[in-house]
Amino acid sequence: MEQLNTNTLQSPDLLSKEQIEALLPELDNIISWAKQVLQYALEEALKGTKYKGYKVVAGRSVRTFTNTDQVVERLESEGYDENLLFERKFKTLTQIEALVGKKNFGTLLGDLVDKPEGKPTLVDESDKRPELSPNTSAAADFED
Repeated sequence: MEQLNTNTLQSPDLLSKEQIEALLPELDNIISWAKQVLQYALEEALKGTKYKGYKVVAGRSVRTFTNTDQVVERLESEGYDENLLFERKFKTLTQIEALVGKKNFGTLLGDLVDKPEGKPTLVDESDKRPELSPNTSAAADFED
């Protein structure tokens, strides 16, 4: 079988504008394919297939309580105040908007809402969003 040589992949700064233009429409397909290869390799490895230089390990795990009511009960019986066990969480902007209604939202809270520009992203020219000019502050904010 032919060995895949990733060393022949050029650094992006060495690609011509034309090469980049040829690659851009294919990148989503390449990324999707690569994710499928990784998923397939994992599934096969879980069935016992060994891949040279790789092994299957347990991913990151997050501890959770099995019964929060019992946690509260036990801690309160040990003298911990219930108020120390809970925190008040503010609803999201969308939830607040639903609460007060779209019509009232702008009038009531419009001056307290900030909508920063989204991170610049490269998309197909058929996308309906307006094009950013290279000198816009949003584009400059994300330059290295």
